[in-house]
Amino acid sequence: MSALITIIWLIGTVASIWFIIRPLSSLPIYATRGRAIATGAAIFIGLPIVAAIVGISSVPGPTLPKVRAAGAGGTTDGNSEVAAAAPASPWTYNENKDAMRGTTMKYAQTQSDEKFQNSLGMGEQNTVLEVQKLAKGYDVSINNPNLQFTCSSLVTKQFAVKFDDGPIDHYNCTDSEGSKFGLAFFSKGDGVVAKMRSAKRMMIEAEVFQRGNVQMTFNVAGLTL
Repeated sequence: MSALITIIWLIGTVASIWFIIRPLSSLPIYATRGRAIATGAAIFIGLPIVAAIVGISSVPGPTLPKVRAAGAGGTTDGNSEVAAAAPASPWTYNENKDAMRGTTMKYAQTQSDEKFQNSLGMGEQNTVLEVQKLAKGYDVSINNPNLQFTCSSLVTKQFAVKFDDGPIDHYNCTDSEGSKFGLAFFSKGDGVVAKMRSAKRMMIEAEVFQRGNVQMTFNVAGLTL
């Protein structure tokens, strides 16, 4: 029993015993010995029953385990089904439609972890790694307006490339048609894309005019192009 009910029980029981011996006509429930006995019995037996009922109703139910929803930072009750949140893709997908020819060029882009300043030490820019899906195969390029890559169709130049913790590979690179500043292509993109599909990280080291070799790191996980 709770402390309050116990005190009431003790006082009521003692009072009933007292009024059994000396009934009190001014109190109807204790006016006679018979009433005092009935009241005492009700208090002696009834209050413990009430206390037991109150105690049972106040017992908390079983606590369901909390399940943290992946990526949500919150919790939900254990009887709720929680779908694991898919990790956000580092890739953005888009397409260009050629209305005249009735063709569509699809491409995906991801950005380097690093930002690079221009030759004046201003205006930081991430390098964009782009994969274009062509009718036959893929084109893979890097683009940063603050970096003048030395790749050329006239002189053999190479990218040093590392996928995850694998060995360093070398791929020939070339500039764009019209030698657009800051844009360079892998000479053969299919092999690069094949390795990219099974990798999470890709590091590219490229030679930049008057700045030497520059390293760029990309999150390439989950490419679906």
